[in-house]
Amino acid sequence: MLGGIAFQLVTITLYACLAIEFFVRYSKDMPFRSRQYNNAGDDTVSGKPQLTAKLRTMSIALFTSTVFLGIRAIYRTIELSDGWRGKIISKEVYFNVFDGAMIVLAMYTMNFVHPGVFLAGYDATSSEEAIAMKAQEA
Repeated sequence: MLGGIAFQLVTITLYACLAIEFFVRYSKDMPFRSRQYNNAGDDTVSGKPQLTAKLRTMSIALFTSTVFLGIRAIYRTIELSDGWRGKIISKEVYFNVFDGAMIVLAMYTMNFVHPGVFLAGYDATSSEEAIAMKAQEA
């Protein structure tokens, strides 16, 4: 059980690091590839797509949910590293706060900022810049 919780902690940490790296690259406009290909195969230089208010809200919700789940994973790793008769596992208030409350907060965060609502109809190619580029081609 400790191995599974430790794996969860490592996975959440890796996800958080990759997400931070993505947003740093996005904010500094440093993509891995500087060119993007359209359907015709012609290469066109493209800037970063606009981060809409809905996407910004969704990103903040994902960050918040990740923090809650990370706190829970850290708590569970520490709790189970002491064994089934440790000091931390025998205190119900710690379990309620650092396990149950973190899951409830993460769940409600994603319910209030539901991806189905905030990403509905979103298409990265329909940004204002992409629409302007398509208009120039026509």
